[in-house]
Amino acid sequence: MKTRPLILLAGAVTLAAASALVARALMRPAPPVTIVKEVPAASAPAPTLRVLTIDRAVEIGEFITSDNVGWKVLPADSVHGDQLVGTTDADRHRLERDVFGAVARQAMPAGTALRRPLLVKAGEPGFLSTVLPPGKRAVSIPTSVVASNAGLVSAGDRVDVILNLNRADLLPPSTDPNGSFNLLAAQTIVHNVRVLALDSTTEGIAPDMGAEAPSPEDAAKRKTPTTQPVKKHVSATLEVSPEDAERLALAREAGTLQLALRGARETGAATASASSPTRLHDVSSVLKAAPAAPVASYRGATVSYEQPAQRP
Repeated sequence: MKTRPLILLAGAVTLAAASALVARALMRPAPPVTIVKEVPAASAPAPTLRVLTIDRAVEIGEFITSDNVGWKVLPADSVHGDQLVGTTDADRHRLERDVFGAVARQAMPAGTALRRPLLVKAGEPGFLSTVLPPGKRAVSIPTSVVASNAGLVSAGDRVDVILNLNRADLLPPSTDPNGSFNLLAAQTIVHNVRVLALDSTTEGIAPDMGAEAPSPEDAAKRKTPTTQPVKKHVSATLEVSPEDAERLALAREAGTLQLALRGARETGAATASASSPTRLHDVSSVLKAAPAAPVASYRGATVSYEQPAQRP
């Protein structure tokens, strides 16, 4: 057999096999495409802080209480250094005790974070001017242990002011034998006003937020009876109208002023008019009229003196 036909046959077989393999490869389905998506790593949550915040709108002069504040969670990067931050329950309780009873220096809408410059506490400069309502004035008058009811009048109480006149140059001379008694008079010139301060003490103006539970040592001390010294106040500051302020300014130059404490359950409104004056003859009927001079009766050479009956 010749070699050339064999070579051609082998080449044809090889070409056919190669063609079959290529055709099979072309008919095979493409492998699935795998899509790789990059997922960012989970970041740590941003730090937060609990901040004391106004829950209800507060007007200027309004006291801060548990009814108008609360704790709000804010991002740490939005909290300023003068805001009130409580990290623990003890810190939050301490801050609440510190601000309760303070007064707002300016109006604050709901959601405002409390800051120390926005508050003024009793005893600090500007406290009375912030507490004073519109249309009212604060006037100080001299007082004493007796005039302030032996120190029992406190800031926050409501009082009447009595003017006592006892100077001879306040009334014209009298021909009445008992005319000197007519120089004594008393009159309530201001009614139902609030005591803002005694001396420089304003305790009692702010609402009572409750006291801390006493320690066993303090409780034992309180059970021991002690004698409290009488408080000696030299001035009382009252919340009055502009008209009453003028009346008190003149009255303290004319005589002495006495505070009359009003009961907490008495609801009478303040009045701008003074009451009728009370004089000594209104206190005792003995001084209503001067004693009449004795009448001389002549019976012959005998002279007798008879005292006429006193007029009612």
